[in-house]
Amino acid sequence: MGVNGHELLASGSGQRLEHWCGRVVLRPETAAVWPWAQGKDLPEWDGLYHGNAASGGSWEWRNPLPDASAVHYGNLSFLVKPTASKHLGLFPEQQANWDWVTETLSFASGKQAPEILNLFGYTGGATLAAAAAGAAVTHVDASKAMVSWCSDNARLSCLANAPIRYIVEDSMTFLQRDIRRGNRYDAVIMDPPPYGRGKRGELWKLSEHLPSLLEATISVLSETPLFILLNTYTDDLDAEAGELLETMTRSLPGSVKTVPLGLTGSIDARFLPLGKAHRWTP
Repeated sequence: MGVNGHELLASGSGQRLEHWCGRVVLRPETAAVWPWAQGKDLPEWDGLYHGNAASGGSWEWRNPLPDASAVHYGNLSFLVKPTASKHLGLFPEQQANWDWVTETLSFASGKQAPEILNLFGYTGGATLAAAAAGAAVTHVDASKAMVSWCSDNARLSCLANAPIRYIVEDSMTFLQRDIRRGNRYDAVIMDPPPYGRGKRGELWKLSEHLPSLLEATISVLSETPLFILLNTYTDDLDAEAGELLETMTRSLPGSVKTVPLGLTGSIDARFLPLGKAHRWTP
């Protein structure tokens, strides 16, 4: 289906060149380890991100994005605006997961409004895809701004009255609380960053916390779960995460499939790898 309003043009030398809502945007991309393709006529940028997202950076605009810019995925709409961390509020490569979630929910038998838990939910791409497919979704993110952005996207997508519960909370803290409360979900979606900061500023590394995160996730599954979806974004975790998910779901009937995520440049025809999706299904 694709994301209407976004297009990867080309990538190289640690950068990616894209169209966002009619503007050409150039920003850092660590996965683009190759040089720019030779002999390709690339357009000049309208927006450029300076610096490194980890240490801080800033945007420079020759032609800014219009107010209330949005991209569209089917009947869903997502507001787009530059953030301090080089992103614009949506990861278009996730459309492969949205397609998969929609298809998986469409085949769910005997589940009236399946209960979906979306951890590290960001601005709600997976949340809205699941809600549009008929699920009741609990959307969790530690950032109040991101949860509010998701709510805005839901209204823009005519899902303001959909059964979406918005929670501003650390994902692990939320999981531990729900385990104590006995709350259960038919599926869990996780899109954790490789690194983060805790409430007290402490460094959080997914590589260290993934086993406990998966253990807690399995503890909140219903008796007839539909799926677990886990995204990873670093080479060292891509292989480890799939194996760990397979090991920890061994007591459940089902299997794990790992698929690459990424985008292909419309000008250079080069595939830009942007992580892996690890999917357990019964």
